[in-house]
Amino acid sequence: MATSRILTEDEVLSTLEAQKDIFVPLKILAVERQPTMAGLAAYRPDARLTLSLQERTVSFLAEVKTRTAPGIVAESLWRLKNAPMVSGSNYLLIVPYLSATIVEMLNREKLSGIDLNGNYLIQAPDLLAMRLDRKNRFPESQPIKNIFAGASSLVGRLLLARKGRFGSINEVAQAIQMLGGGLSLSAVSKVLKGLEEDLIIEKGPAGIALLQPEKLLQKLGENYRPPKILETLKLKIPDLNSFAGLKGPDGLNLQGWVISGESSARRYAVLADSFATKVYVTDFGSLSKWLDEKFYNVVALRTNNLFPFFDAREDGGLRWASPVQCWLELSRLDKREREIAEGVRKAILGGKQ
Repeated sequence: MATSRILTEDEVLSTLEAQKDIFVPLKILAVERQPTMAGLAAYRPDARLTLSLQERTVSFLAEVKTRTAPGIVAESLWRLKNAPMVSGSNYLLIVPYLSATIVEMLNREKLSGIDLNGNYLIQAPDLLAMRLDRKNRFPESQPIKNIFAGASSLVGRLLLARKGRFGSINEVAQAIQMLGGGLSLSAVSKVLKGLEEDLIIEKGPAGIALLQPEKLLQKLGENYRPPKILETLKLKIPDLNSFAGLKGPDGLNLQGWVISGESSARRYAVLADSFATKVYVTDFGSLSKWLDEKFYNVVALRTNNLFPFFDAREDGGLRWASPVQCWLELSRLDKREREIAEGVRKAILGGKQ
């Protein structure tokens, strides 16, 4: 989807005035910019809108927000909720697009909102109306394409793996590196900014803290894409339990392999072993000496994506995928695997990893 530049407050109101008919059957009768009203000396609304529906006419004092990030919108909703209560006043939020998150926030605060696409949620004593099916014609450009996918997801994965506050952006970047990830300080900063705007984390003098772990995990799941597999080898490894053949100069670098999230399920849940163990590798080394297309017990998947290796857990001579990677993979599979994934999910959110 093509993105558009951020509109100014004046452009938002001008666009609204130019396309009043897109709200039919709701009608915009008048738009007054920065009105002065008796009793509102401590609060200056951005506009006053007069709306009508089925012969009901209601006036709203409006806040205009040119960005739709939840953290930014929350500030406007706070202003609306704390505006002086003038007899007969109703309060309205105007944004380029009423996202599902913004609608949820409006419902929670019992406030109204409209956007530039024809969507509206009106909740006033004399007027109740809703339309939320219009697509967004004003998508905002983002500094990072997707903060919940690929290498950018390492920030979220770290926040779920390590509880407590981080003192600085630099501390977050260092912690990612210690768990086997690689992300520049500027990229970490941009991801944290996006997480803050989505109200998933908070940043302040006390540091950086995760506020909504469940929402973060859900976002990671919605945006997860499996690593790109460049090549596959089917192997018969004689000493599977210790993976002795995968270590040392005759095999793989210790940090160059990890059991996949799907195959790591046996570490986080009680279940029977699968027919073959899937292993991500960065290179095959001398693994071809165990090549066996018929009686294989290991499938080596070569990838240059590093996120499956992040936060690998070493136990019993093996390198297991992190609980988050395990959940991400299991939750995309069949019913049995998704049931196992639910137990892993509870462990992640409960801090028992």
